Amino acid sequence: MERRAGEGGDRMIRALVLMALAVVGFAVAAPASAATCMVRVPESLSSSSERARPMVPGPCKPGQGTKRVAKPVDPLKQIRNRMIAGKDVSYKDLQTLADSGDNLAQLNLAKRIEAENDPATLDAAARYYRRAAENGRTSAVRPLIRLLNADVFLDQPKNLASSQELLEKLAADGDAAARDGLIAMYRAGKPFGLDPARADELLVASAKGGDAKAALDLAFALLSGTPDAARIEEAKGYLKVAAASDTLNIRTMAENLLRTLEPQLTASTETPL
Repeated sequence: MERRAGEGGDRMIRALVLMALAVVGFAVAAPASAATCMVRVPESLSSSSERARPMVPGPCKPGQGTKRVAKPVDPLKQIRNRMIAGKDVSYKDLQTLADSGDNLAQLNLAKRIEAENDPATLDAAARYYRRAAENGRTSAVRPLIRLLNADVFLDQPKNLASSQELLEKLAADGDAAARDGLIAMYRAGKPFGLDPARADELLVASAKGGDAKAALDLAFALLSGTPDAARIEEAKGYLKVAAASDTLNIRTMAENLLRTLEPQLTASTETPL
């Protein structure tokens, strides 16, 4: 018993000495600014009879002992997350996000401004609708056209020209809302001025491109008044395009009109009941 107690005391003394030596050695070798971590005593300094090497203060390994630095928070991302989550976003924050180029924020800000129904700020709503559409938010096209028809840019030729340029580009890319809006505005003469020839060009280009609604509209235009035989034949061609539409009302109107122009139309082209 005494021998075992003596061995236990020796191990304890040896461990304490090793710890003291390690602390002194580390204090001498390590620079004042070095981080301190708890490390195990090297195997060469520990006893083989010890189950685990003791822990002593020592130099930190790479990445150990350093404080974790919180990642910087993007304030614009926080605003966008609140907006998407349907939480309250202040006008200032929404405008900041919109001005950074976020098309959803631009659309929402335009809606907020328009909802105030203040004639003095409707042009700002139109500008944000336009910016949203420029950045790919197609749902902003129709409200932009609505405000353009309300003459919000009547005394702003640069904004009016930019809006016309955008709608022409979108129409060329196949945006039906932009095309239909331009056609109606060119025929009405505002806000871009009367230009029925350009309206016809847009309609013909869309119809020839296979747009069923444009084909139906063009057919109606060709058959208006007292059309001659050539115009009737041209209208038939566009009606056949419209009759192949997946949209029921377009297909039905085209088939009914074709039926009046071609009594011999076979039942195979008709919509099944």
